[in-house]
Amino acid sequence: MSLKKSVLVVSAFFPYPTLFGGAYDIWEKIKGLHRLGLEVHLLFTAKTKPKEVDVFEVEKYVSKLYFVQRKNRIIDLFSQKPLQIMSRKGLESIIINRDFDFILLESEYVSLVLKNKTFNAKKYILRVHNDESKYFNELSKSTSKIFKKAYYFSEEIKFKRLRSSLYNKIDRLWFISLDELERLGQRKNNAIHLPPPINQKFVNRDLKGRQVLFVGSLYMDNNLEAILWYLKNVHDFVANEFLDYKLIICGSTGDKGEEYFRALFSKYERIDLQLNIKDLEVIYNFSSVFINPMRHGTGVKLKSINAIVNGLPVISTTIGSEGVGLINKEMFFEANTPEEFKINTINLLKTKDKSITVIKAQEHLRSTNYLTILEKEIKSLDVRK
Repeated sequence: MSLKKSVLVVSAFFPYPTLFGGAYDIWEKIKGLHRLGLEVHLLFTAKTKPKEVDVFEVEKYVSKLYFVQRKNRIIDLFSQKPLQIMSRKGLESIIINRDFDFILLESEYVSLVLKNKTFNAKKYILRVHNDESKYFNELSKSTSKIFKKAYYFSEEIKFKRLRSSLYNKIDRLWFISLDELERLGQRKNNAIHLPPPINQKFVNRDLKGRQVLFVGSLYMDNNLEAILWYLKNVHDFVANEFLDYKLIICGSTGDKGEEYFRALFSKYERIDLQLNIKDLEVIYNFSSVFINPMRHGTGVKLKSINAIVNGLPVISTTIGSEGVGLINKEMFFEANTPEEFKINTINLLKTKDKSITVIKAQEHLRSTNYLTILEKEIKSLDVRK
């Protein structure tokens, strides 16, 4: 199929490699737009230019790249707009000098692009990755550092103030979370649920062994809080139950660097720390259970979705499984307390056939194929001129 339309994807970061959930959603969606025959352009912000090898991979799907340097300034903390937006102020002035059929804003973070007069579009779309005000509220709960709490609280208030005015400027809202669509977008006739993009084939694994896997951006307070909570409350109990048990912690380190996290986790036994891994296939292949013990967060936790797609049964908190419609005990195992996590992890590691919930969860994800919805949306937007 060839729609022969052009789309400018505006991203708050370079979306490849997909070291965290937001990057995965944008990157896989770019591949979907390309597959539907659109000419895809990518405007992104970052503190530094991406590596040439990563640019080469992105250019397989993107016709042209536009780079805006992201700058954090102390003075912007006192702006009425969130720092996440003000640090990307260069989006207002970058010169592109062409028009597009669609412009896709990947989150509120890039909303200043709406002030740019050097390009235009027939339709403007916003991908709602999170309820941003709630997201920063949850982040404030996951740290004990006073400065961070103050910053998160400030962003929470500013994003809440921004939301209504921004939504009114947008032609379509694509919510990644079904729960947040029902809470924030159900009264708007321009809002739909566009589920996380899944382009890869669903994987079946034998799930042998007793390797438990956690994947997450370790530089994010809520992810780090989650795995430290598991290590404190669950890890030793499971280790005492099985001599061959091991916890694999796989995550990106951001600006903190690998040595910081190696030192942080060095006091724990029976763990395998894998940092900044581009391809998780080998990690998934050596795992038999996936855990998501997140205590705070919003939106869809793509780490749980990716685990299911890659054939792993999931044990997760309510927060770690929200927004997708997964059914407890049929498609995953819900655990919110230390006791629930211990019981579910030990029982699942003892179970010979661990694939029952995986099969049902994969069937559920197949039933809401994002590409079918995306194609329908593009056609519909083209009609509404």
